[in-house]
Amino acid sequence: MTIAARLLESQRHQNAAISINICVCIDILIVLLASALVYLLEGAALELGWLDVGDDARGASAVVAGALVAVAVVLWRGGSLNELGFKRPRSWLALPFQALAVLAAFVAMQILVPQLIALFVDLPAPDMSRYDSITGNLSAAISLALILPLTASIPEEIIYRGFLMGRLSELFGTGTRGNILTVLVQALIFGSIHFTWGIGGVLMTFMMGIVWGTAYLLCDRNLWVVIFAHSAGHILFITQLYLGASFTA
Repeated sequence: MTIAARLLESQRHQNAAISINICVCIDILIVLLASALVYLLEGAALELGWLDVGDDARGASAVVAGALVAVAVVLWRGGSLNELGFKRPRSWLALPFQALAVLAAFVAMQILVPQLIALFVDLPAPDMSRYDSITGNLSAAISLALILPLTASIPEEIIYRGFLMGRLSELFGTGTRGNILTVLVQALIFGSIHFTWGIGGVLMTFMMGIVWGTAYLLCDRNLWVVIFAHSAGHILFITQLYLGASFTA
């Protein structure tokens, strides 16, 4: 092969890589913008009185919409649910134990990291005032525990771990450096969409994104593990709300 032919082949590979990166960025923007648009429409509908939902349910429709769009984008690109992490785990019996181990890692991180940060700066606790109606209200706590898997645990894992981490891996690669960047970027986005919880809440969900994202990679990109862990985390979260326990971020 002549030098000119090699240069031409190299240019073709570069153009193909650029094209793939553009498609990946477009896919990510489609999902995030769809979720943001539904969130804004939901807010407008609430202000106009067209929609009547409690503060604790605010934003759920945006998350579900984002997950549906993410699935649609993957299928439209010729992918499958397996690409989103919906694949058979090596052992269904081991799955709950893996999920509890992931949850334990998050709880430990949630306790230790804020204490380290507090050595240098005062960090406010997450703003959970929108869930005040859950405190001491058993029926409300049970209802929220039943609803959250469908409106948060499953759709959030589809968006941020299954879809977003898959797309980011195409951008950054699947080596050590690429995996670190993928986990950090998705955790930053995951934390930022919880802005209504205040700075403390953003930090808490950023740490959650790091733990959930790392677990997703370590479990061979199996979404069931993080869905179970996320759901268990919500049960712990609702228990704290019901008991009126303070949140430390």
